[in-house]
Amino acid sequence: MQVGYMRNGNKPSKFIKLLAKTTKYHGIDLVYFHPKDINMNEKIINGKILINNKWVKRKVNIPLFVDVTVHSFKFKKQIKFLREHSYFTTGRLASKEITIEKLMDDGEFSHLLIPTIKHTDFKDFFSFLKKHQKIIMKPSRGERGQDIYMIAKKKNKFIISFETQEITLSKRQLKSFFKQKVNERRFIFQKYINSKTKNGDPFDCRIRLEKNGNGEWENVINLIRIGTGQKVVSNVSKGGSVSELNSFLKANYGEKWKEVKTSIINTGKTLPYKIEKIFNQELGSLGIDIGIEKDGRLYYFESNNAPGVEFGEGAIAQVKCDYYKYMLDKLSN
Repeated sequence: MQVGYMRNGNKPSKFIKLLAKTTKYHGIDLVYFHPKDINMNEKIINGKILINNKWVKRKVNIPLFVDVTVHSFKFKKQIKFLREHSYFTTGRLASKEITIEKLMDDGEFSHLLIPTIKHTDFKDFFSFLKKHQKIIMKPSRGERGQDIYMIAKKKNKFIISFETQEITLSKRQLKSFFKQKVNERRFIFQKYINSKTKNGDPFDCRIRLEKNGNGEWENVINLIRIGTGQKVVSNVSKGGSVSELNSFLKANYGEKWKEVKTSIINTGKTLPYKIEKIFNQELGSLGIDIGIEKDGRLYYFESNNAPGVEFGEGAIAQVKCDYYKYMLDKLSN
């Protein structure tokens, strides 16, 4: 049996090698390929298969199932071809703004949603800031915590925090800052959620999910990502750290820690199905980021259907392998 694994890089990563070893142990060859490796005329793939711990080039028929990342969707002809000759469970999700709107309209998970307004003019932005006193300004379509600001109103001054920096502006300067930023890209504005450790560092919880051997969502790992020394976001790529869930909750939420953990687990068990439903998309991987207030209440930050594999690689590889077997059996029958 073979399963395809299509990514935009020409060289398989260490994780992909681990995944290939895991699938091979279970009798499945992982065929790694770039979208441009698809020969649509001959209906074959010029891929790579792991043989004796080395990647070897092989021409193979189109596998029944292909693990596709949403980042490959820019190769439109190849994606269209795979839809016609194979099967994959990756679809596009909308922007944070639209996702929040859809979840709000649906209502079932409205208790997780942060008060939000979308791309707007300065007047509405300023009214929103006055109401909540402290807000977050972030791009509708962001990437890895880029261009996210916290804006706080203190009497007649406004404090803007970004990464490790902090500046104080007058209202006139704030208006100039706002106009400059919204001319560059679309933003959403949210009430600030005090998701901080006892030491004052921002953090979030990444609920890392994969479809399993029963075709159901499985919560593979829950990570606390701490933005050590950062003002606004828990961006590990900019020098933050990662903590195991139980020890973190015990240290920061005391007697409430089990209650908070139960809420996180339940969110991981239910919210992925809702996201698939509201977007009418079948997905295979998902990362859901949530904040946790001082009182233990959870808030939805965003979801990502191309989540990283930097942590929990072994567990992710095993669950993926089980899902591949499930899909190959399903498609074969």
